[in-house]
Amino acid sequence: MKPVHWTDENGYKHLSFLRDDDPDELAPSGLLQDPPDVVHEINWDAVQRELHNQLVNRGLFSWDDVQRSKDGITGAVLACLRRRVIELYNNRRKADG
Repeated sequence: MKPVHWTDENGYKHLSFLRDDDPDELAPSGLLQDPPDVVHEINWDAVQRELHNQLVNRGLFSWDDVQRSKDGITGAVLACLRRRVIELYNNRRKADG
């Protein structure tokens, strides 16, 4: 089996496994090895609310506030997304058995 990276018509990258003698053009019909569908499965309304609240809690109201904080924006974004993305991987693991 050989791994083939390919991009679909919407610009999403994928990895599929094909038989060694299959042409790369068959990648969309190969054994797909994608991460969980983060874009569609995350509750983005909840992320927006939590990110807003994280920014308020961290005192990030202006460009100057952001400049003074070492990793305030990164920390706020990670606080909102990390747990949700990990949950998607864990849910897939449970579903796969």
